[in-house]
Amino acid sequence: MSEPEGTTEAEASAPDRRRPAVLRTAAQRTRQVHQSRTFDVIVGVGLVTYGFVHLLIAGIAVRIAWTGVRGSDTQDAALAAMAQTVFGEVLLWITAFGLAALTLWQLFEAIWRRNPLERAVGKAFGRTGALFSAAAYLTLGISAARVALAGRAAREGRRTTDTTTPFEEAVLRVAVVITGIVLVVLAVRAIYRGVRRRFLEDLKDGAHPAVIIVGQGGYIGKGITFGIVGALMIIVGIDGRTGPPGLETVFRLLNLSPAGGILLLLKAFGLALFGVYCFAWAANRRR
Repeated sequence: MSEPEGTTEAEASAPDRRRPAVLRTAAQRTRQVHQSRTFDVIVGVGLVTYGFVHLLIAGIAVRIAWTGVRGSDTQDAALAAMAQTVFGEVLLWITAFGLAALTLWQLFEAIWRRNPLERAVGKAFGRTGALFSAAAYLTLGISAARVALAGRAAREGRRTTDTTTPFEEAVLRVAVVITGIVLVVLAVRAIYRGVRRRFLEDLKDGAHPAVIIVGQGGYIGKGITFGIVGALMIIVGIDGRTGPPGLETVFRLLNLSPAGGILLLLKAFGLALFGVYCFAWAANRRR
């Protein structure tokens, strides 16, 4: 299998010769997985599920704006109801699988990011952004699996205990604050990528103008919305007024954002645009 573009075989193998044989073999195997057609298809599925997540959040935001119901409605009446159906549980498990694939993809991108036209600073920011994205995908994936399991338990009539020790509560608060920081960083990165159209680097050449418009609006809209949610997550995490990080907390905080019905609809529109863009991204992803 050929080495990534811009890297000669000698340059790529030189660092490998300095590693132990076991680590060298493991690195070669994971690189083969990263470059395989199968993994490429799995990443495409992951992007589709990521688009579905944003459409789901946008749909719940529209519901909040339409009905005017606030508080815990986003979690208890929408997400939990979805999880308690067989179809909803299957969708959540597919979402968890797709987000796990995106987590691996971003980890691989952080490890083997090689672009001969990219400066050292840009490469460092790219690796950092990939790691932050991997953390966000992993958190959402775990959350989707947790909601699916809770939905199955409710459907089967089993009760789940929500009691936590003071130590576990402290750990959850730290996790929520860290997740909020990650969301704020990703929000700034998303707005930058949307304004500067840096997302075109992820697409094949000759992207349709409609895809560019949807991508630009989606990145900016997602950045603004997730920036607000991330800031709120930091605040409520410090105060200890929220649950574990993940889809549930995002849904709960979405309608606590300082926005009326019209602004909430605008945020939902931006998230929906990004969800649609993810479908186009999956179909036109640059390998």
